[in-house]
Amino acid sequence: MASSEGDVKKAAELKLWIEGRIAQLQEEIARLTETLGYVDANLRASTFRPAIEMMAESKERPEVRELKRDKGGQVIATASVTSDAVAIEPVGVTLKPSTPPFKSFLLGKILEGMKAGDAGLVKSGKLAKGEELRFDVEEANGSISRVIIENYREKARLNEILSTVAWTFSRMLEK
Repeated sequence: MASSEGDVKKAAELKLWIEGRIAQLQEEIARLTETLGYVDANLRASTFRPAIEMMAESKERPEVRELKRDKGGQVIATASVTSDAVAIEPVGVTLKPSTPPFKSFLLGKILEGMKAGDAGLVKSGKLAKGEELRFDVEEANGSISRVIIENYREKARLNEILSTVAWTFSRMLEK
């Protein structure tokens, strides 16, 4: 009977040790997951270079285009275009990113759609990693201050982006 009591005591000690070790490992996993999220965020921030920064490094002088409201022809934005990036800034208008159809249409359908298409090209090896479309929206005081799109790659795609931004901004001004 003494040996079975010893076995029970040993099993109880092992159970406590295992439970403690599981708790330690779960805490370690939670910390590692949190750290991975932090590292991912920093990598995304450091690998995305704003178009303005790229334009400053480039010897290429940006072409400036005016985007006009579709009703009345008022200039509502300017686009600074280089061969690999475009920076679009509203002019004389205040546009909130929450105003439809900015997020749902321009960002969600058009730019995310282009980005997803590029991701498919990267996955199939038809486009080099890092050459896929990227975009960022900068805000100041709750309003859109700049929309930056990198790696549009084709003139037709640039024209589609610029016309879609002009249309979207025009609709936003109607709201």
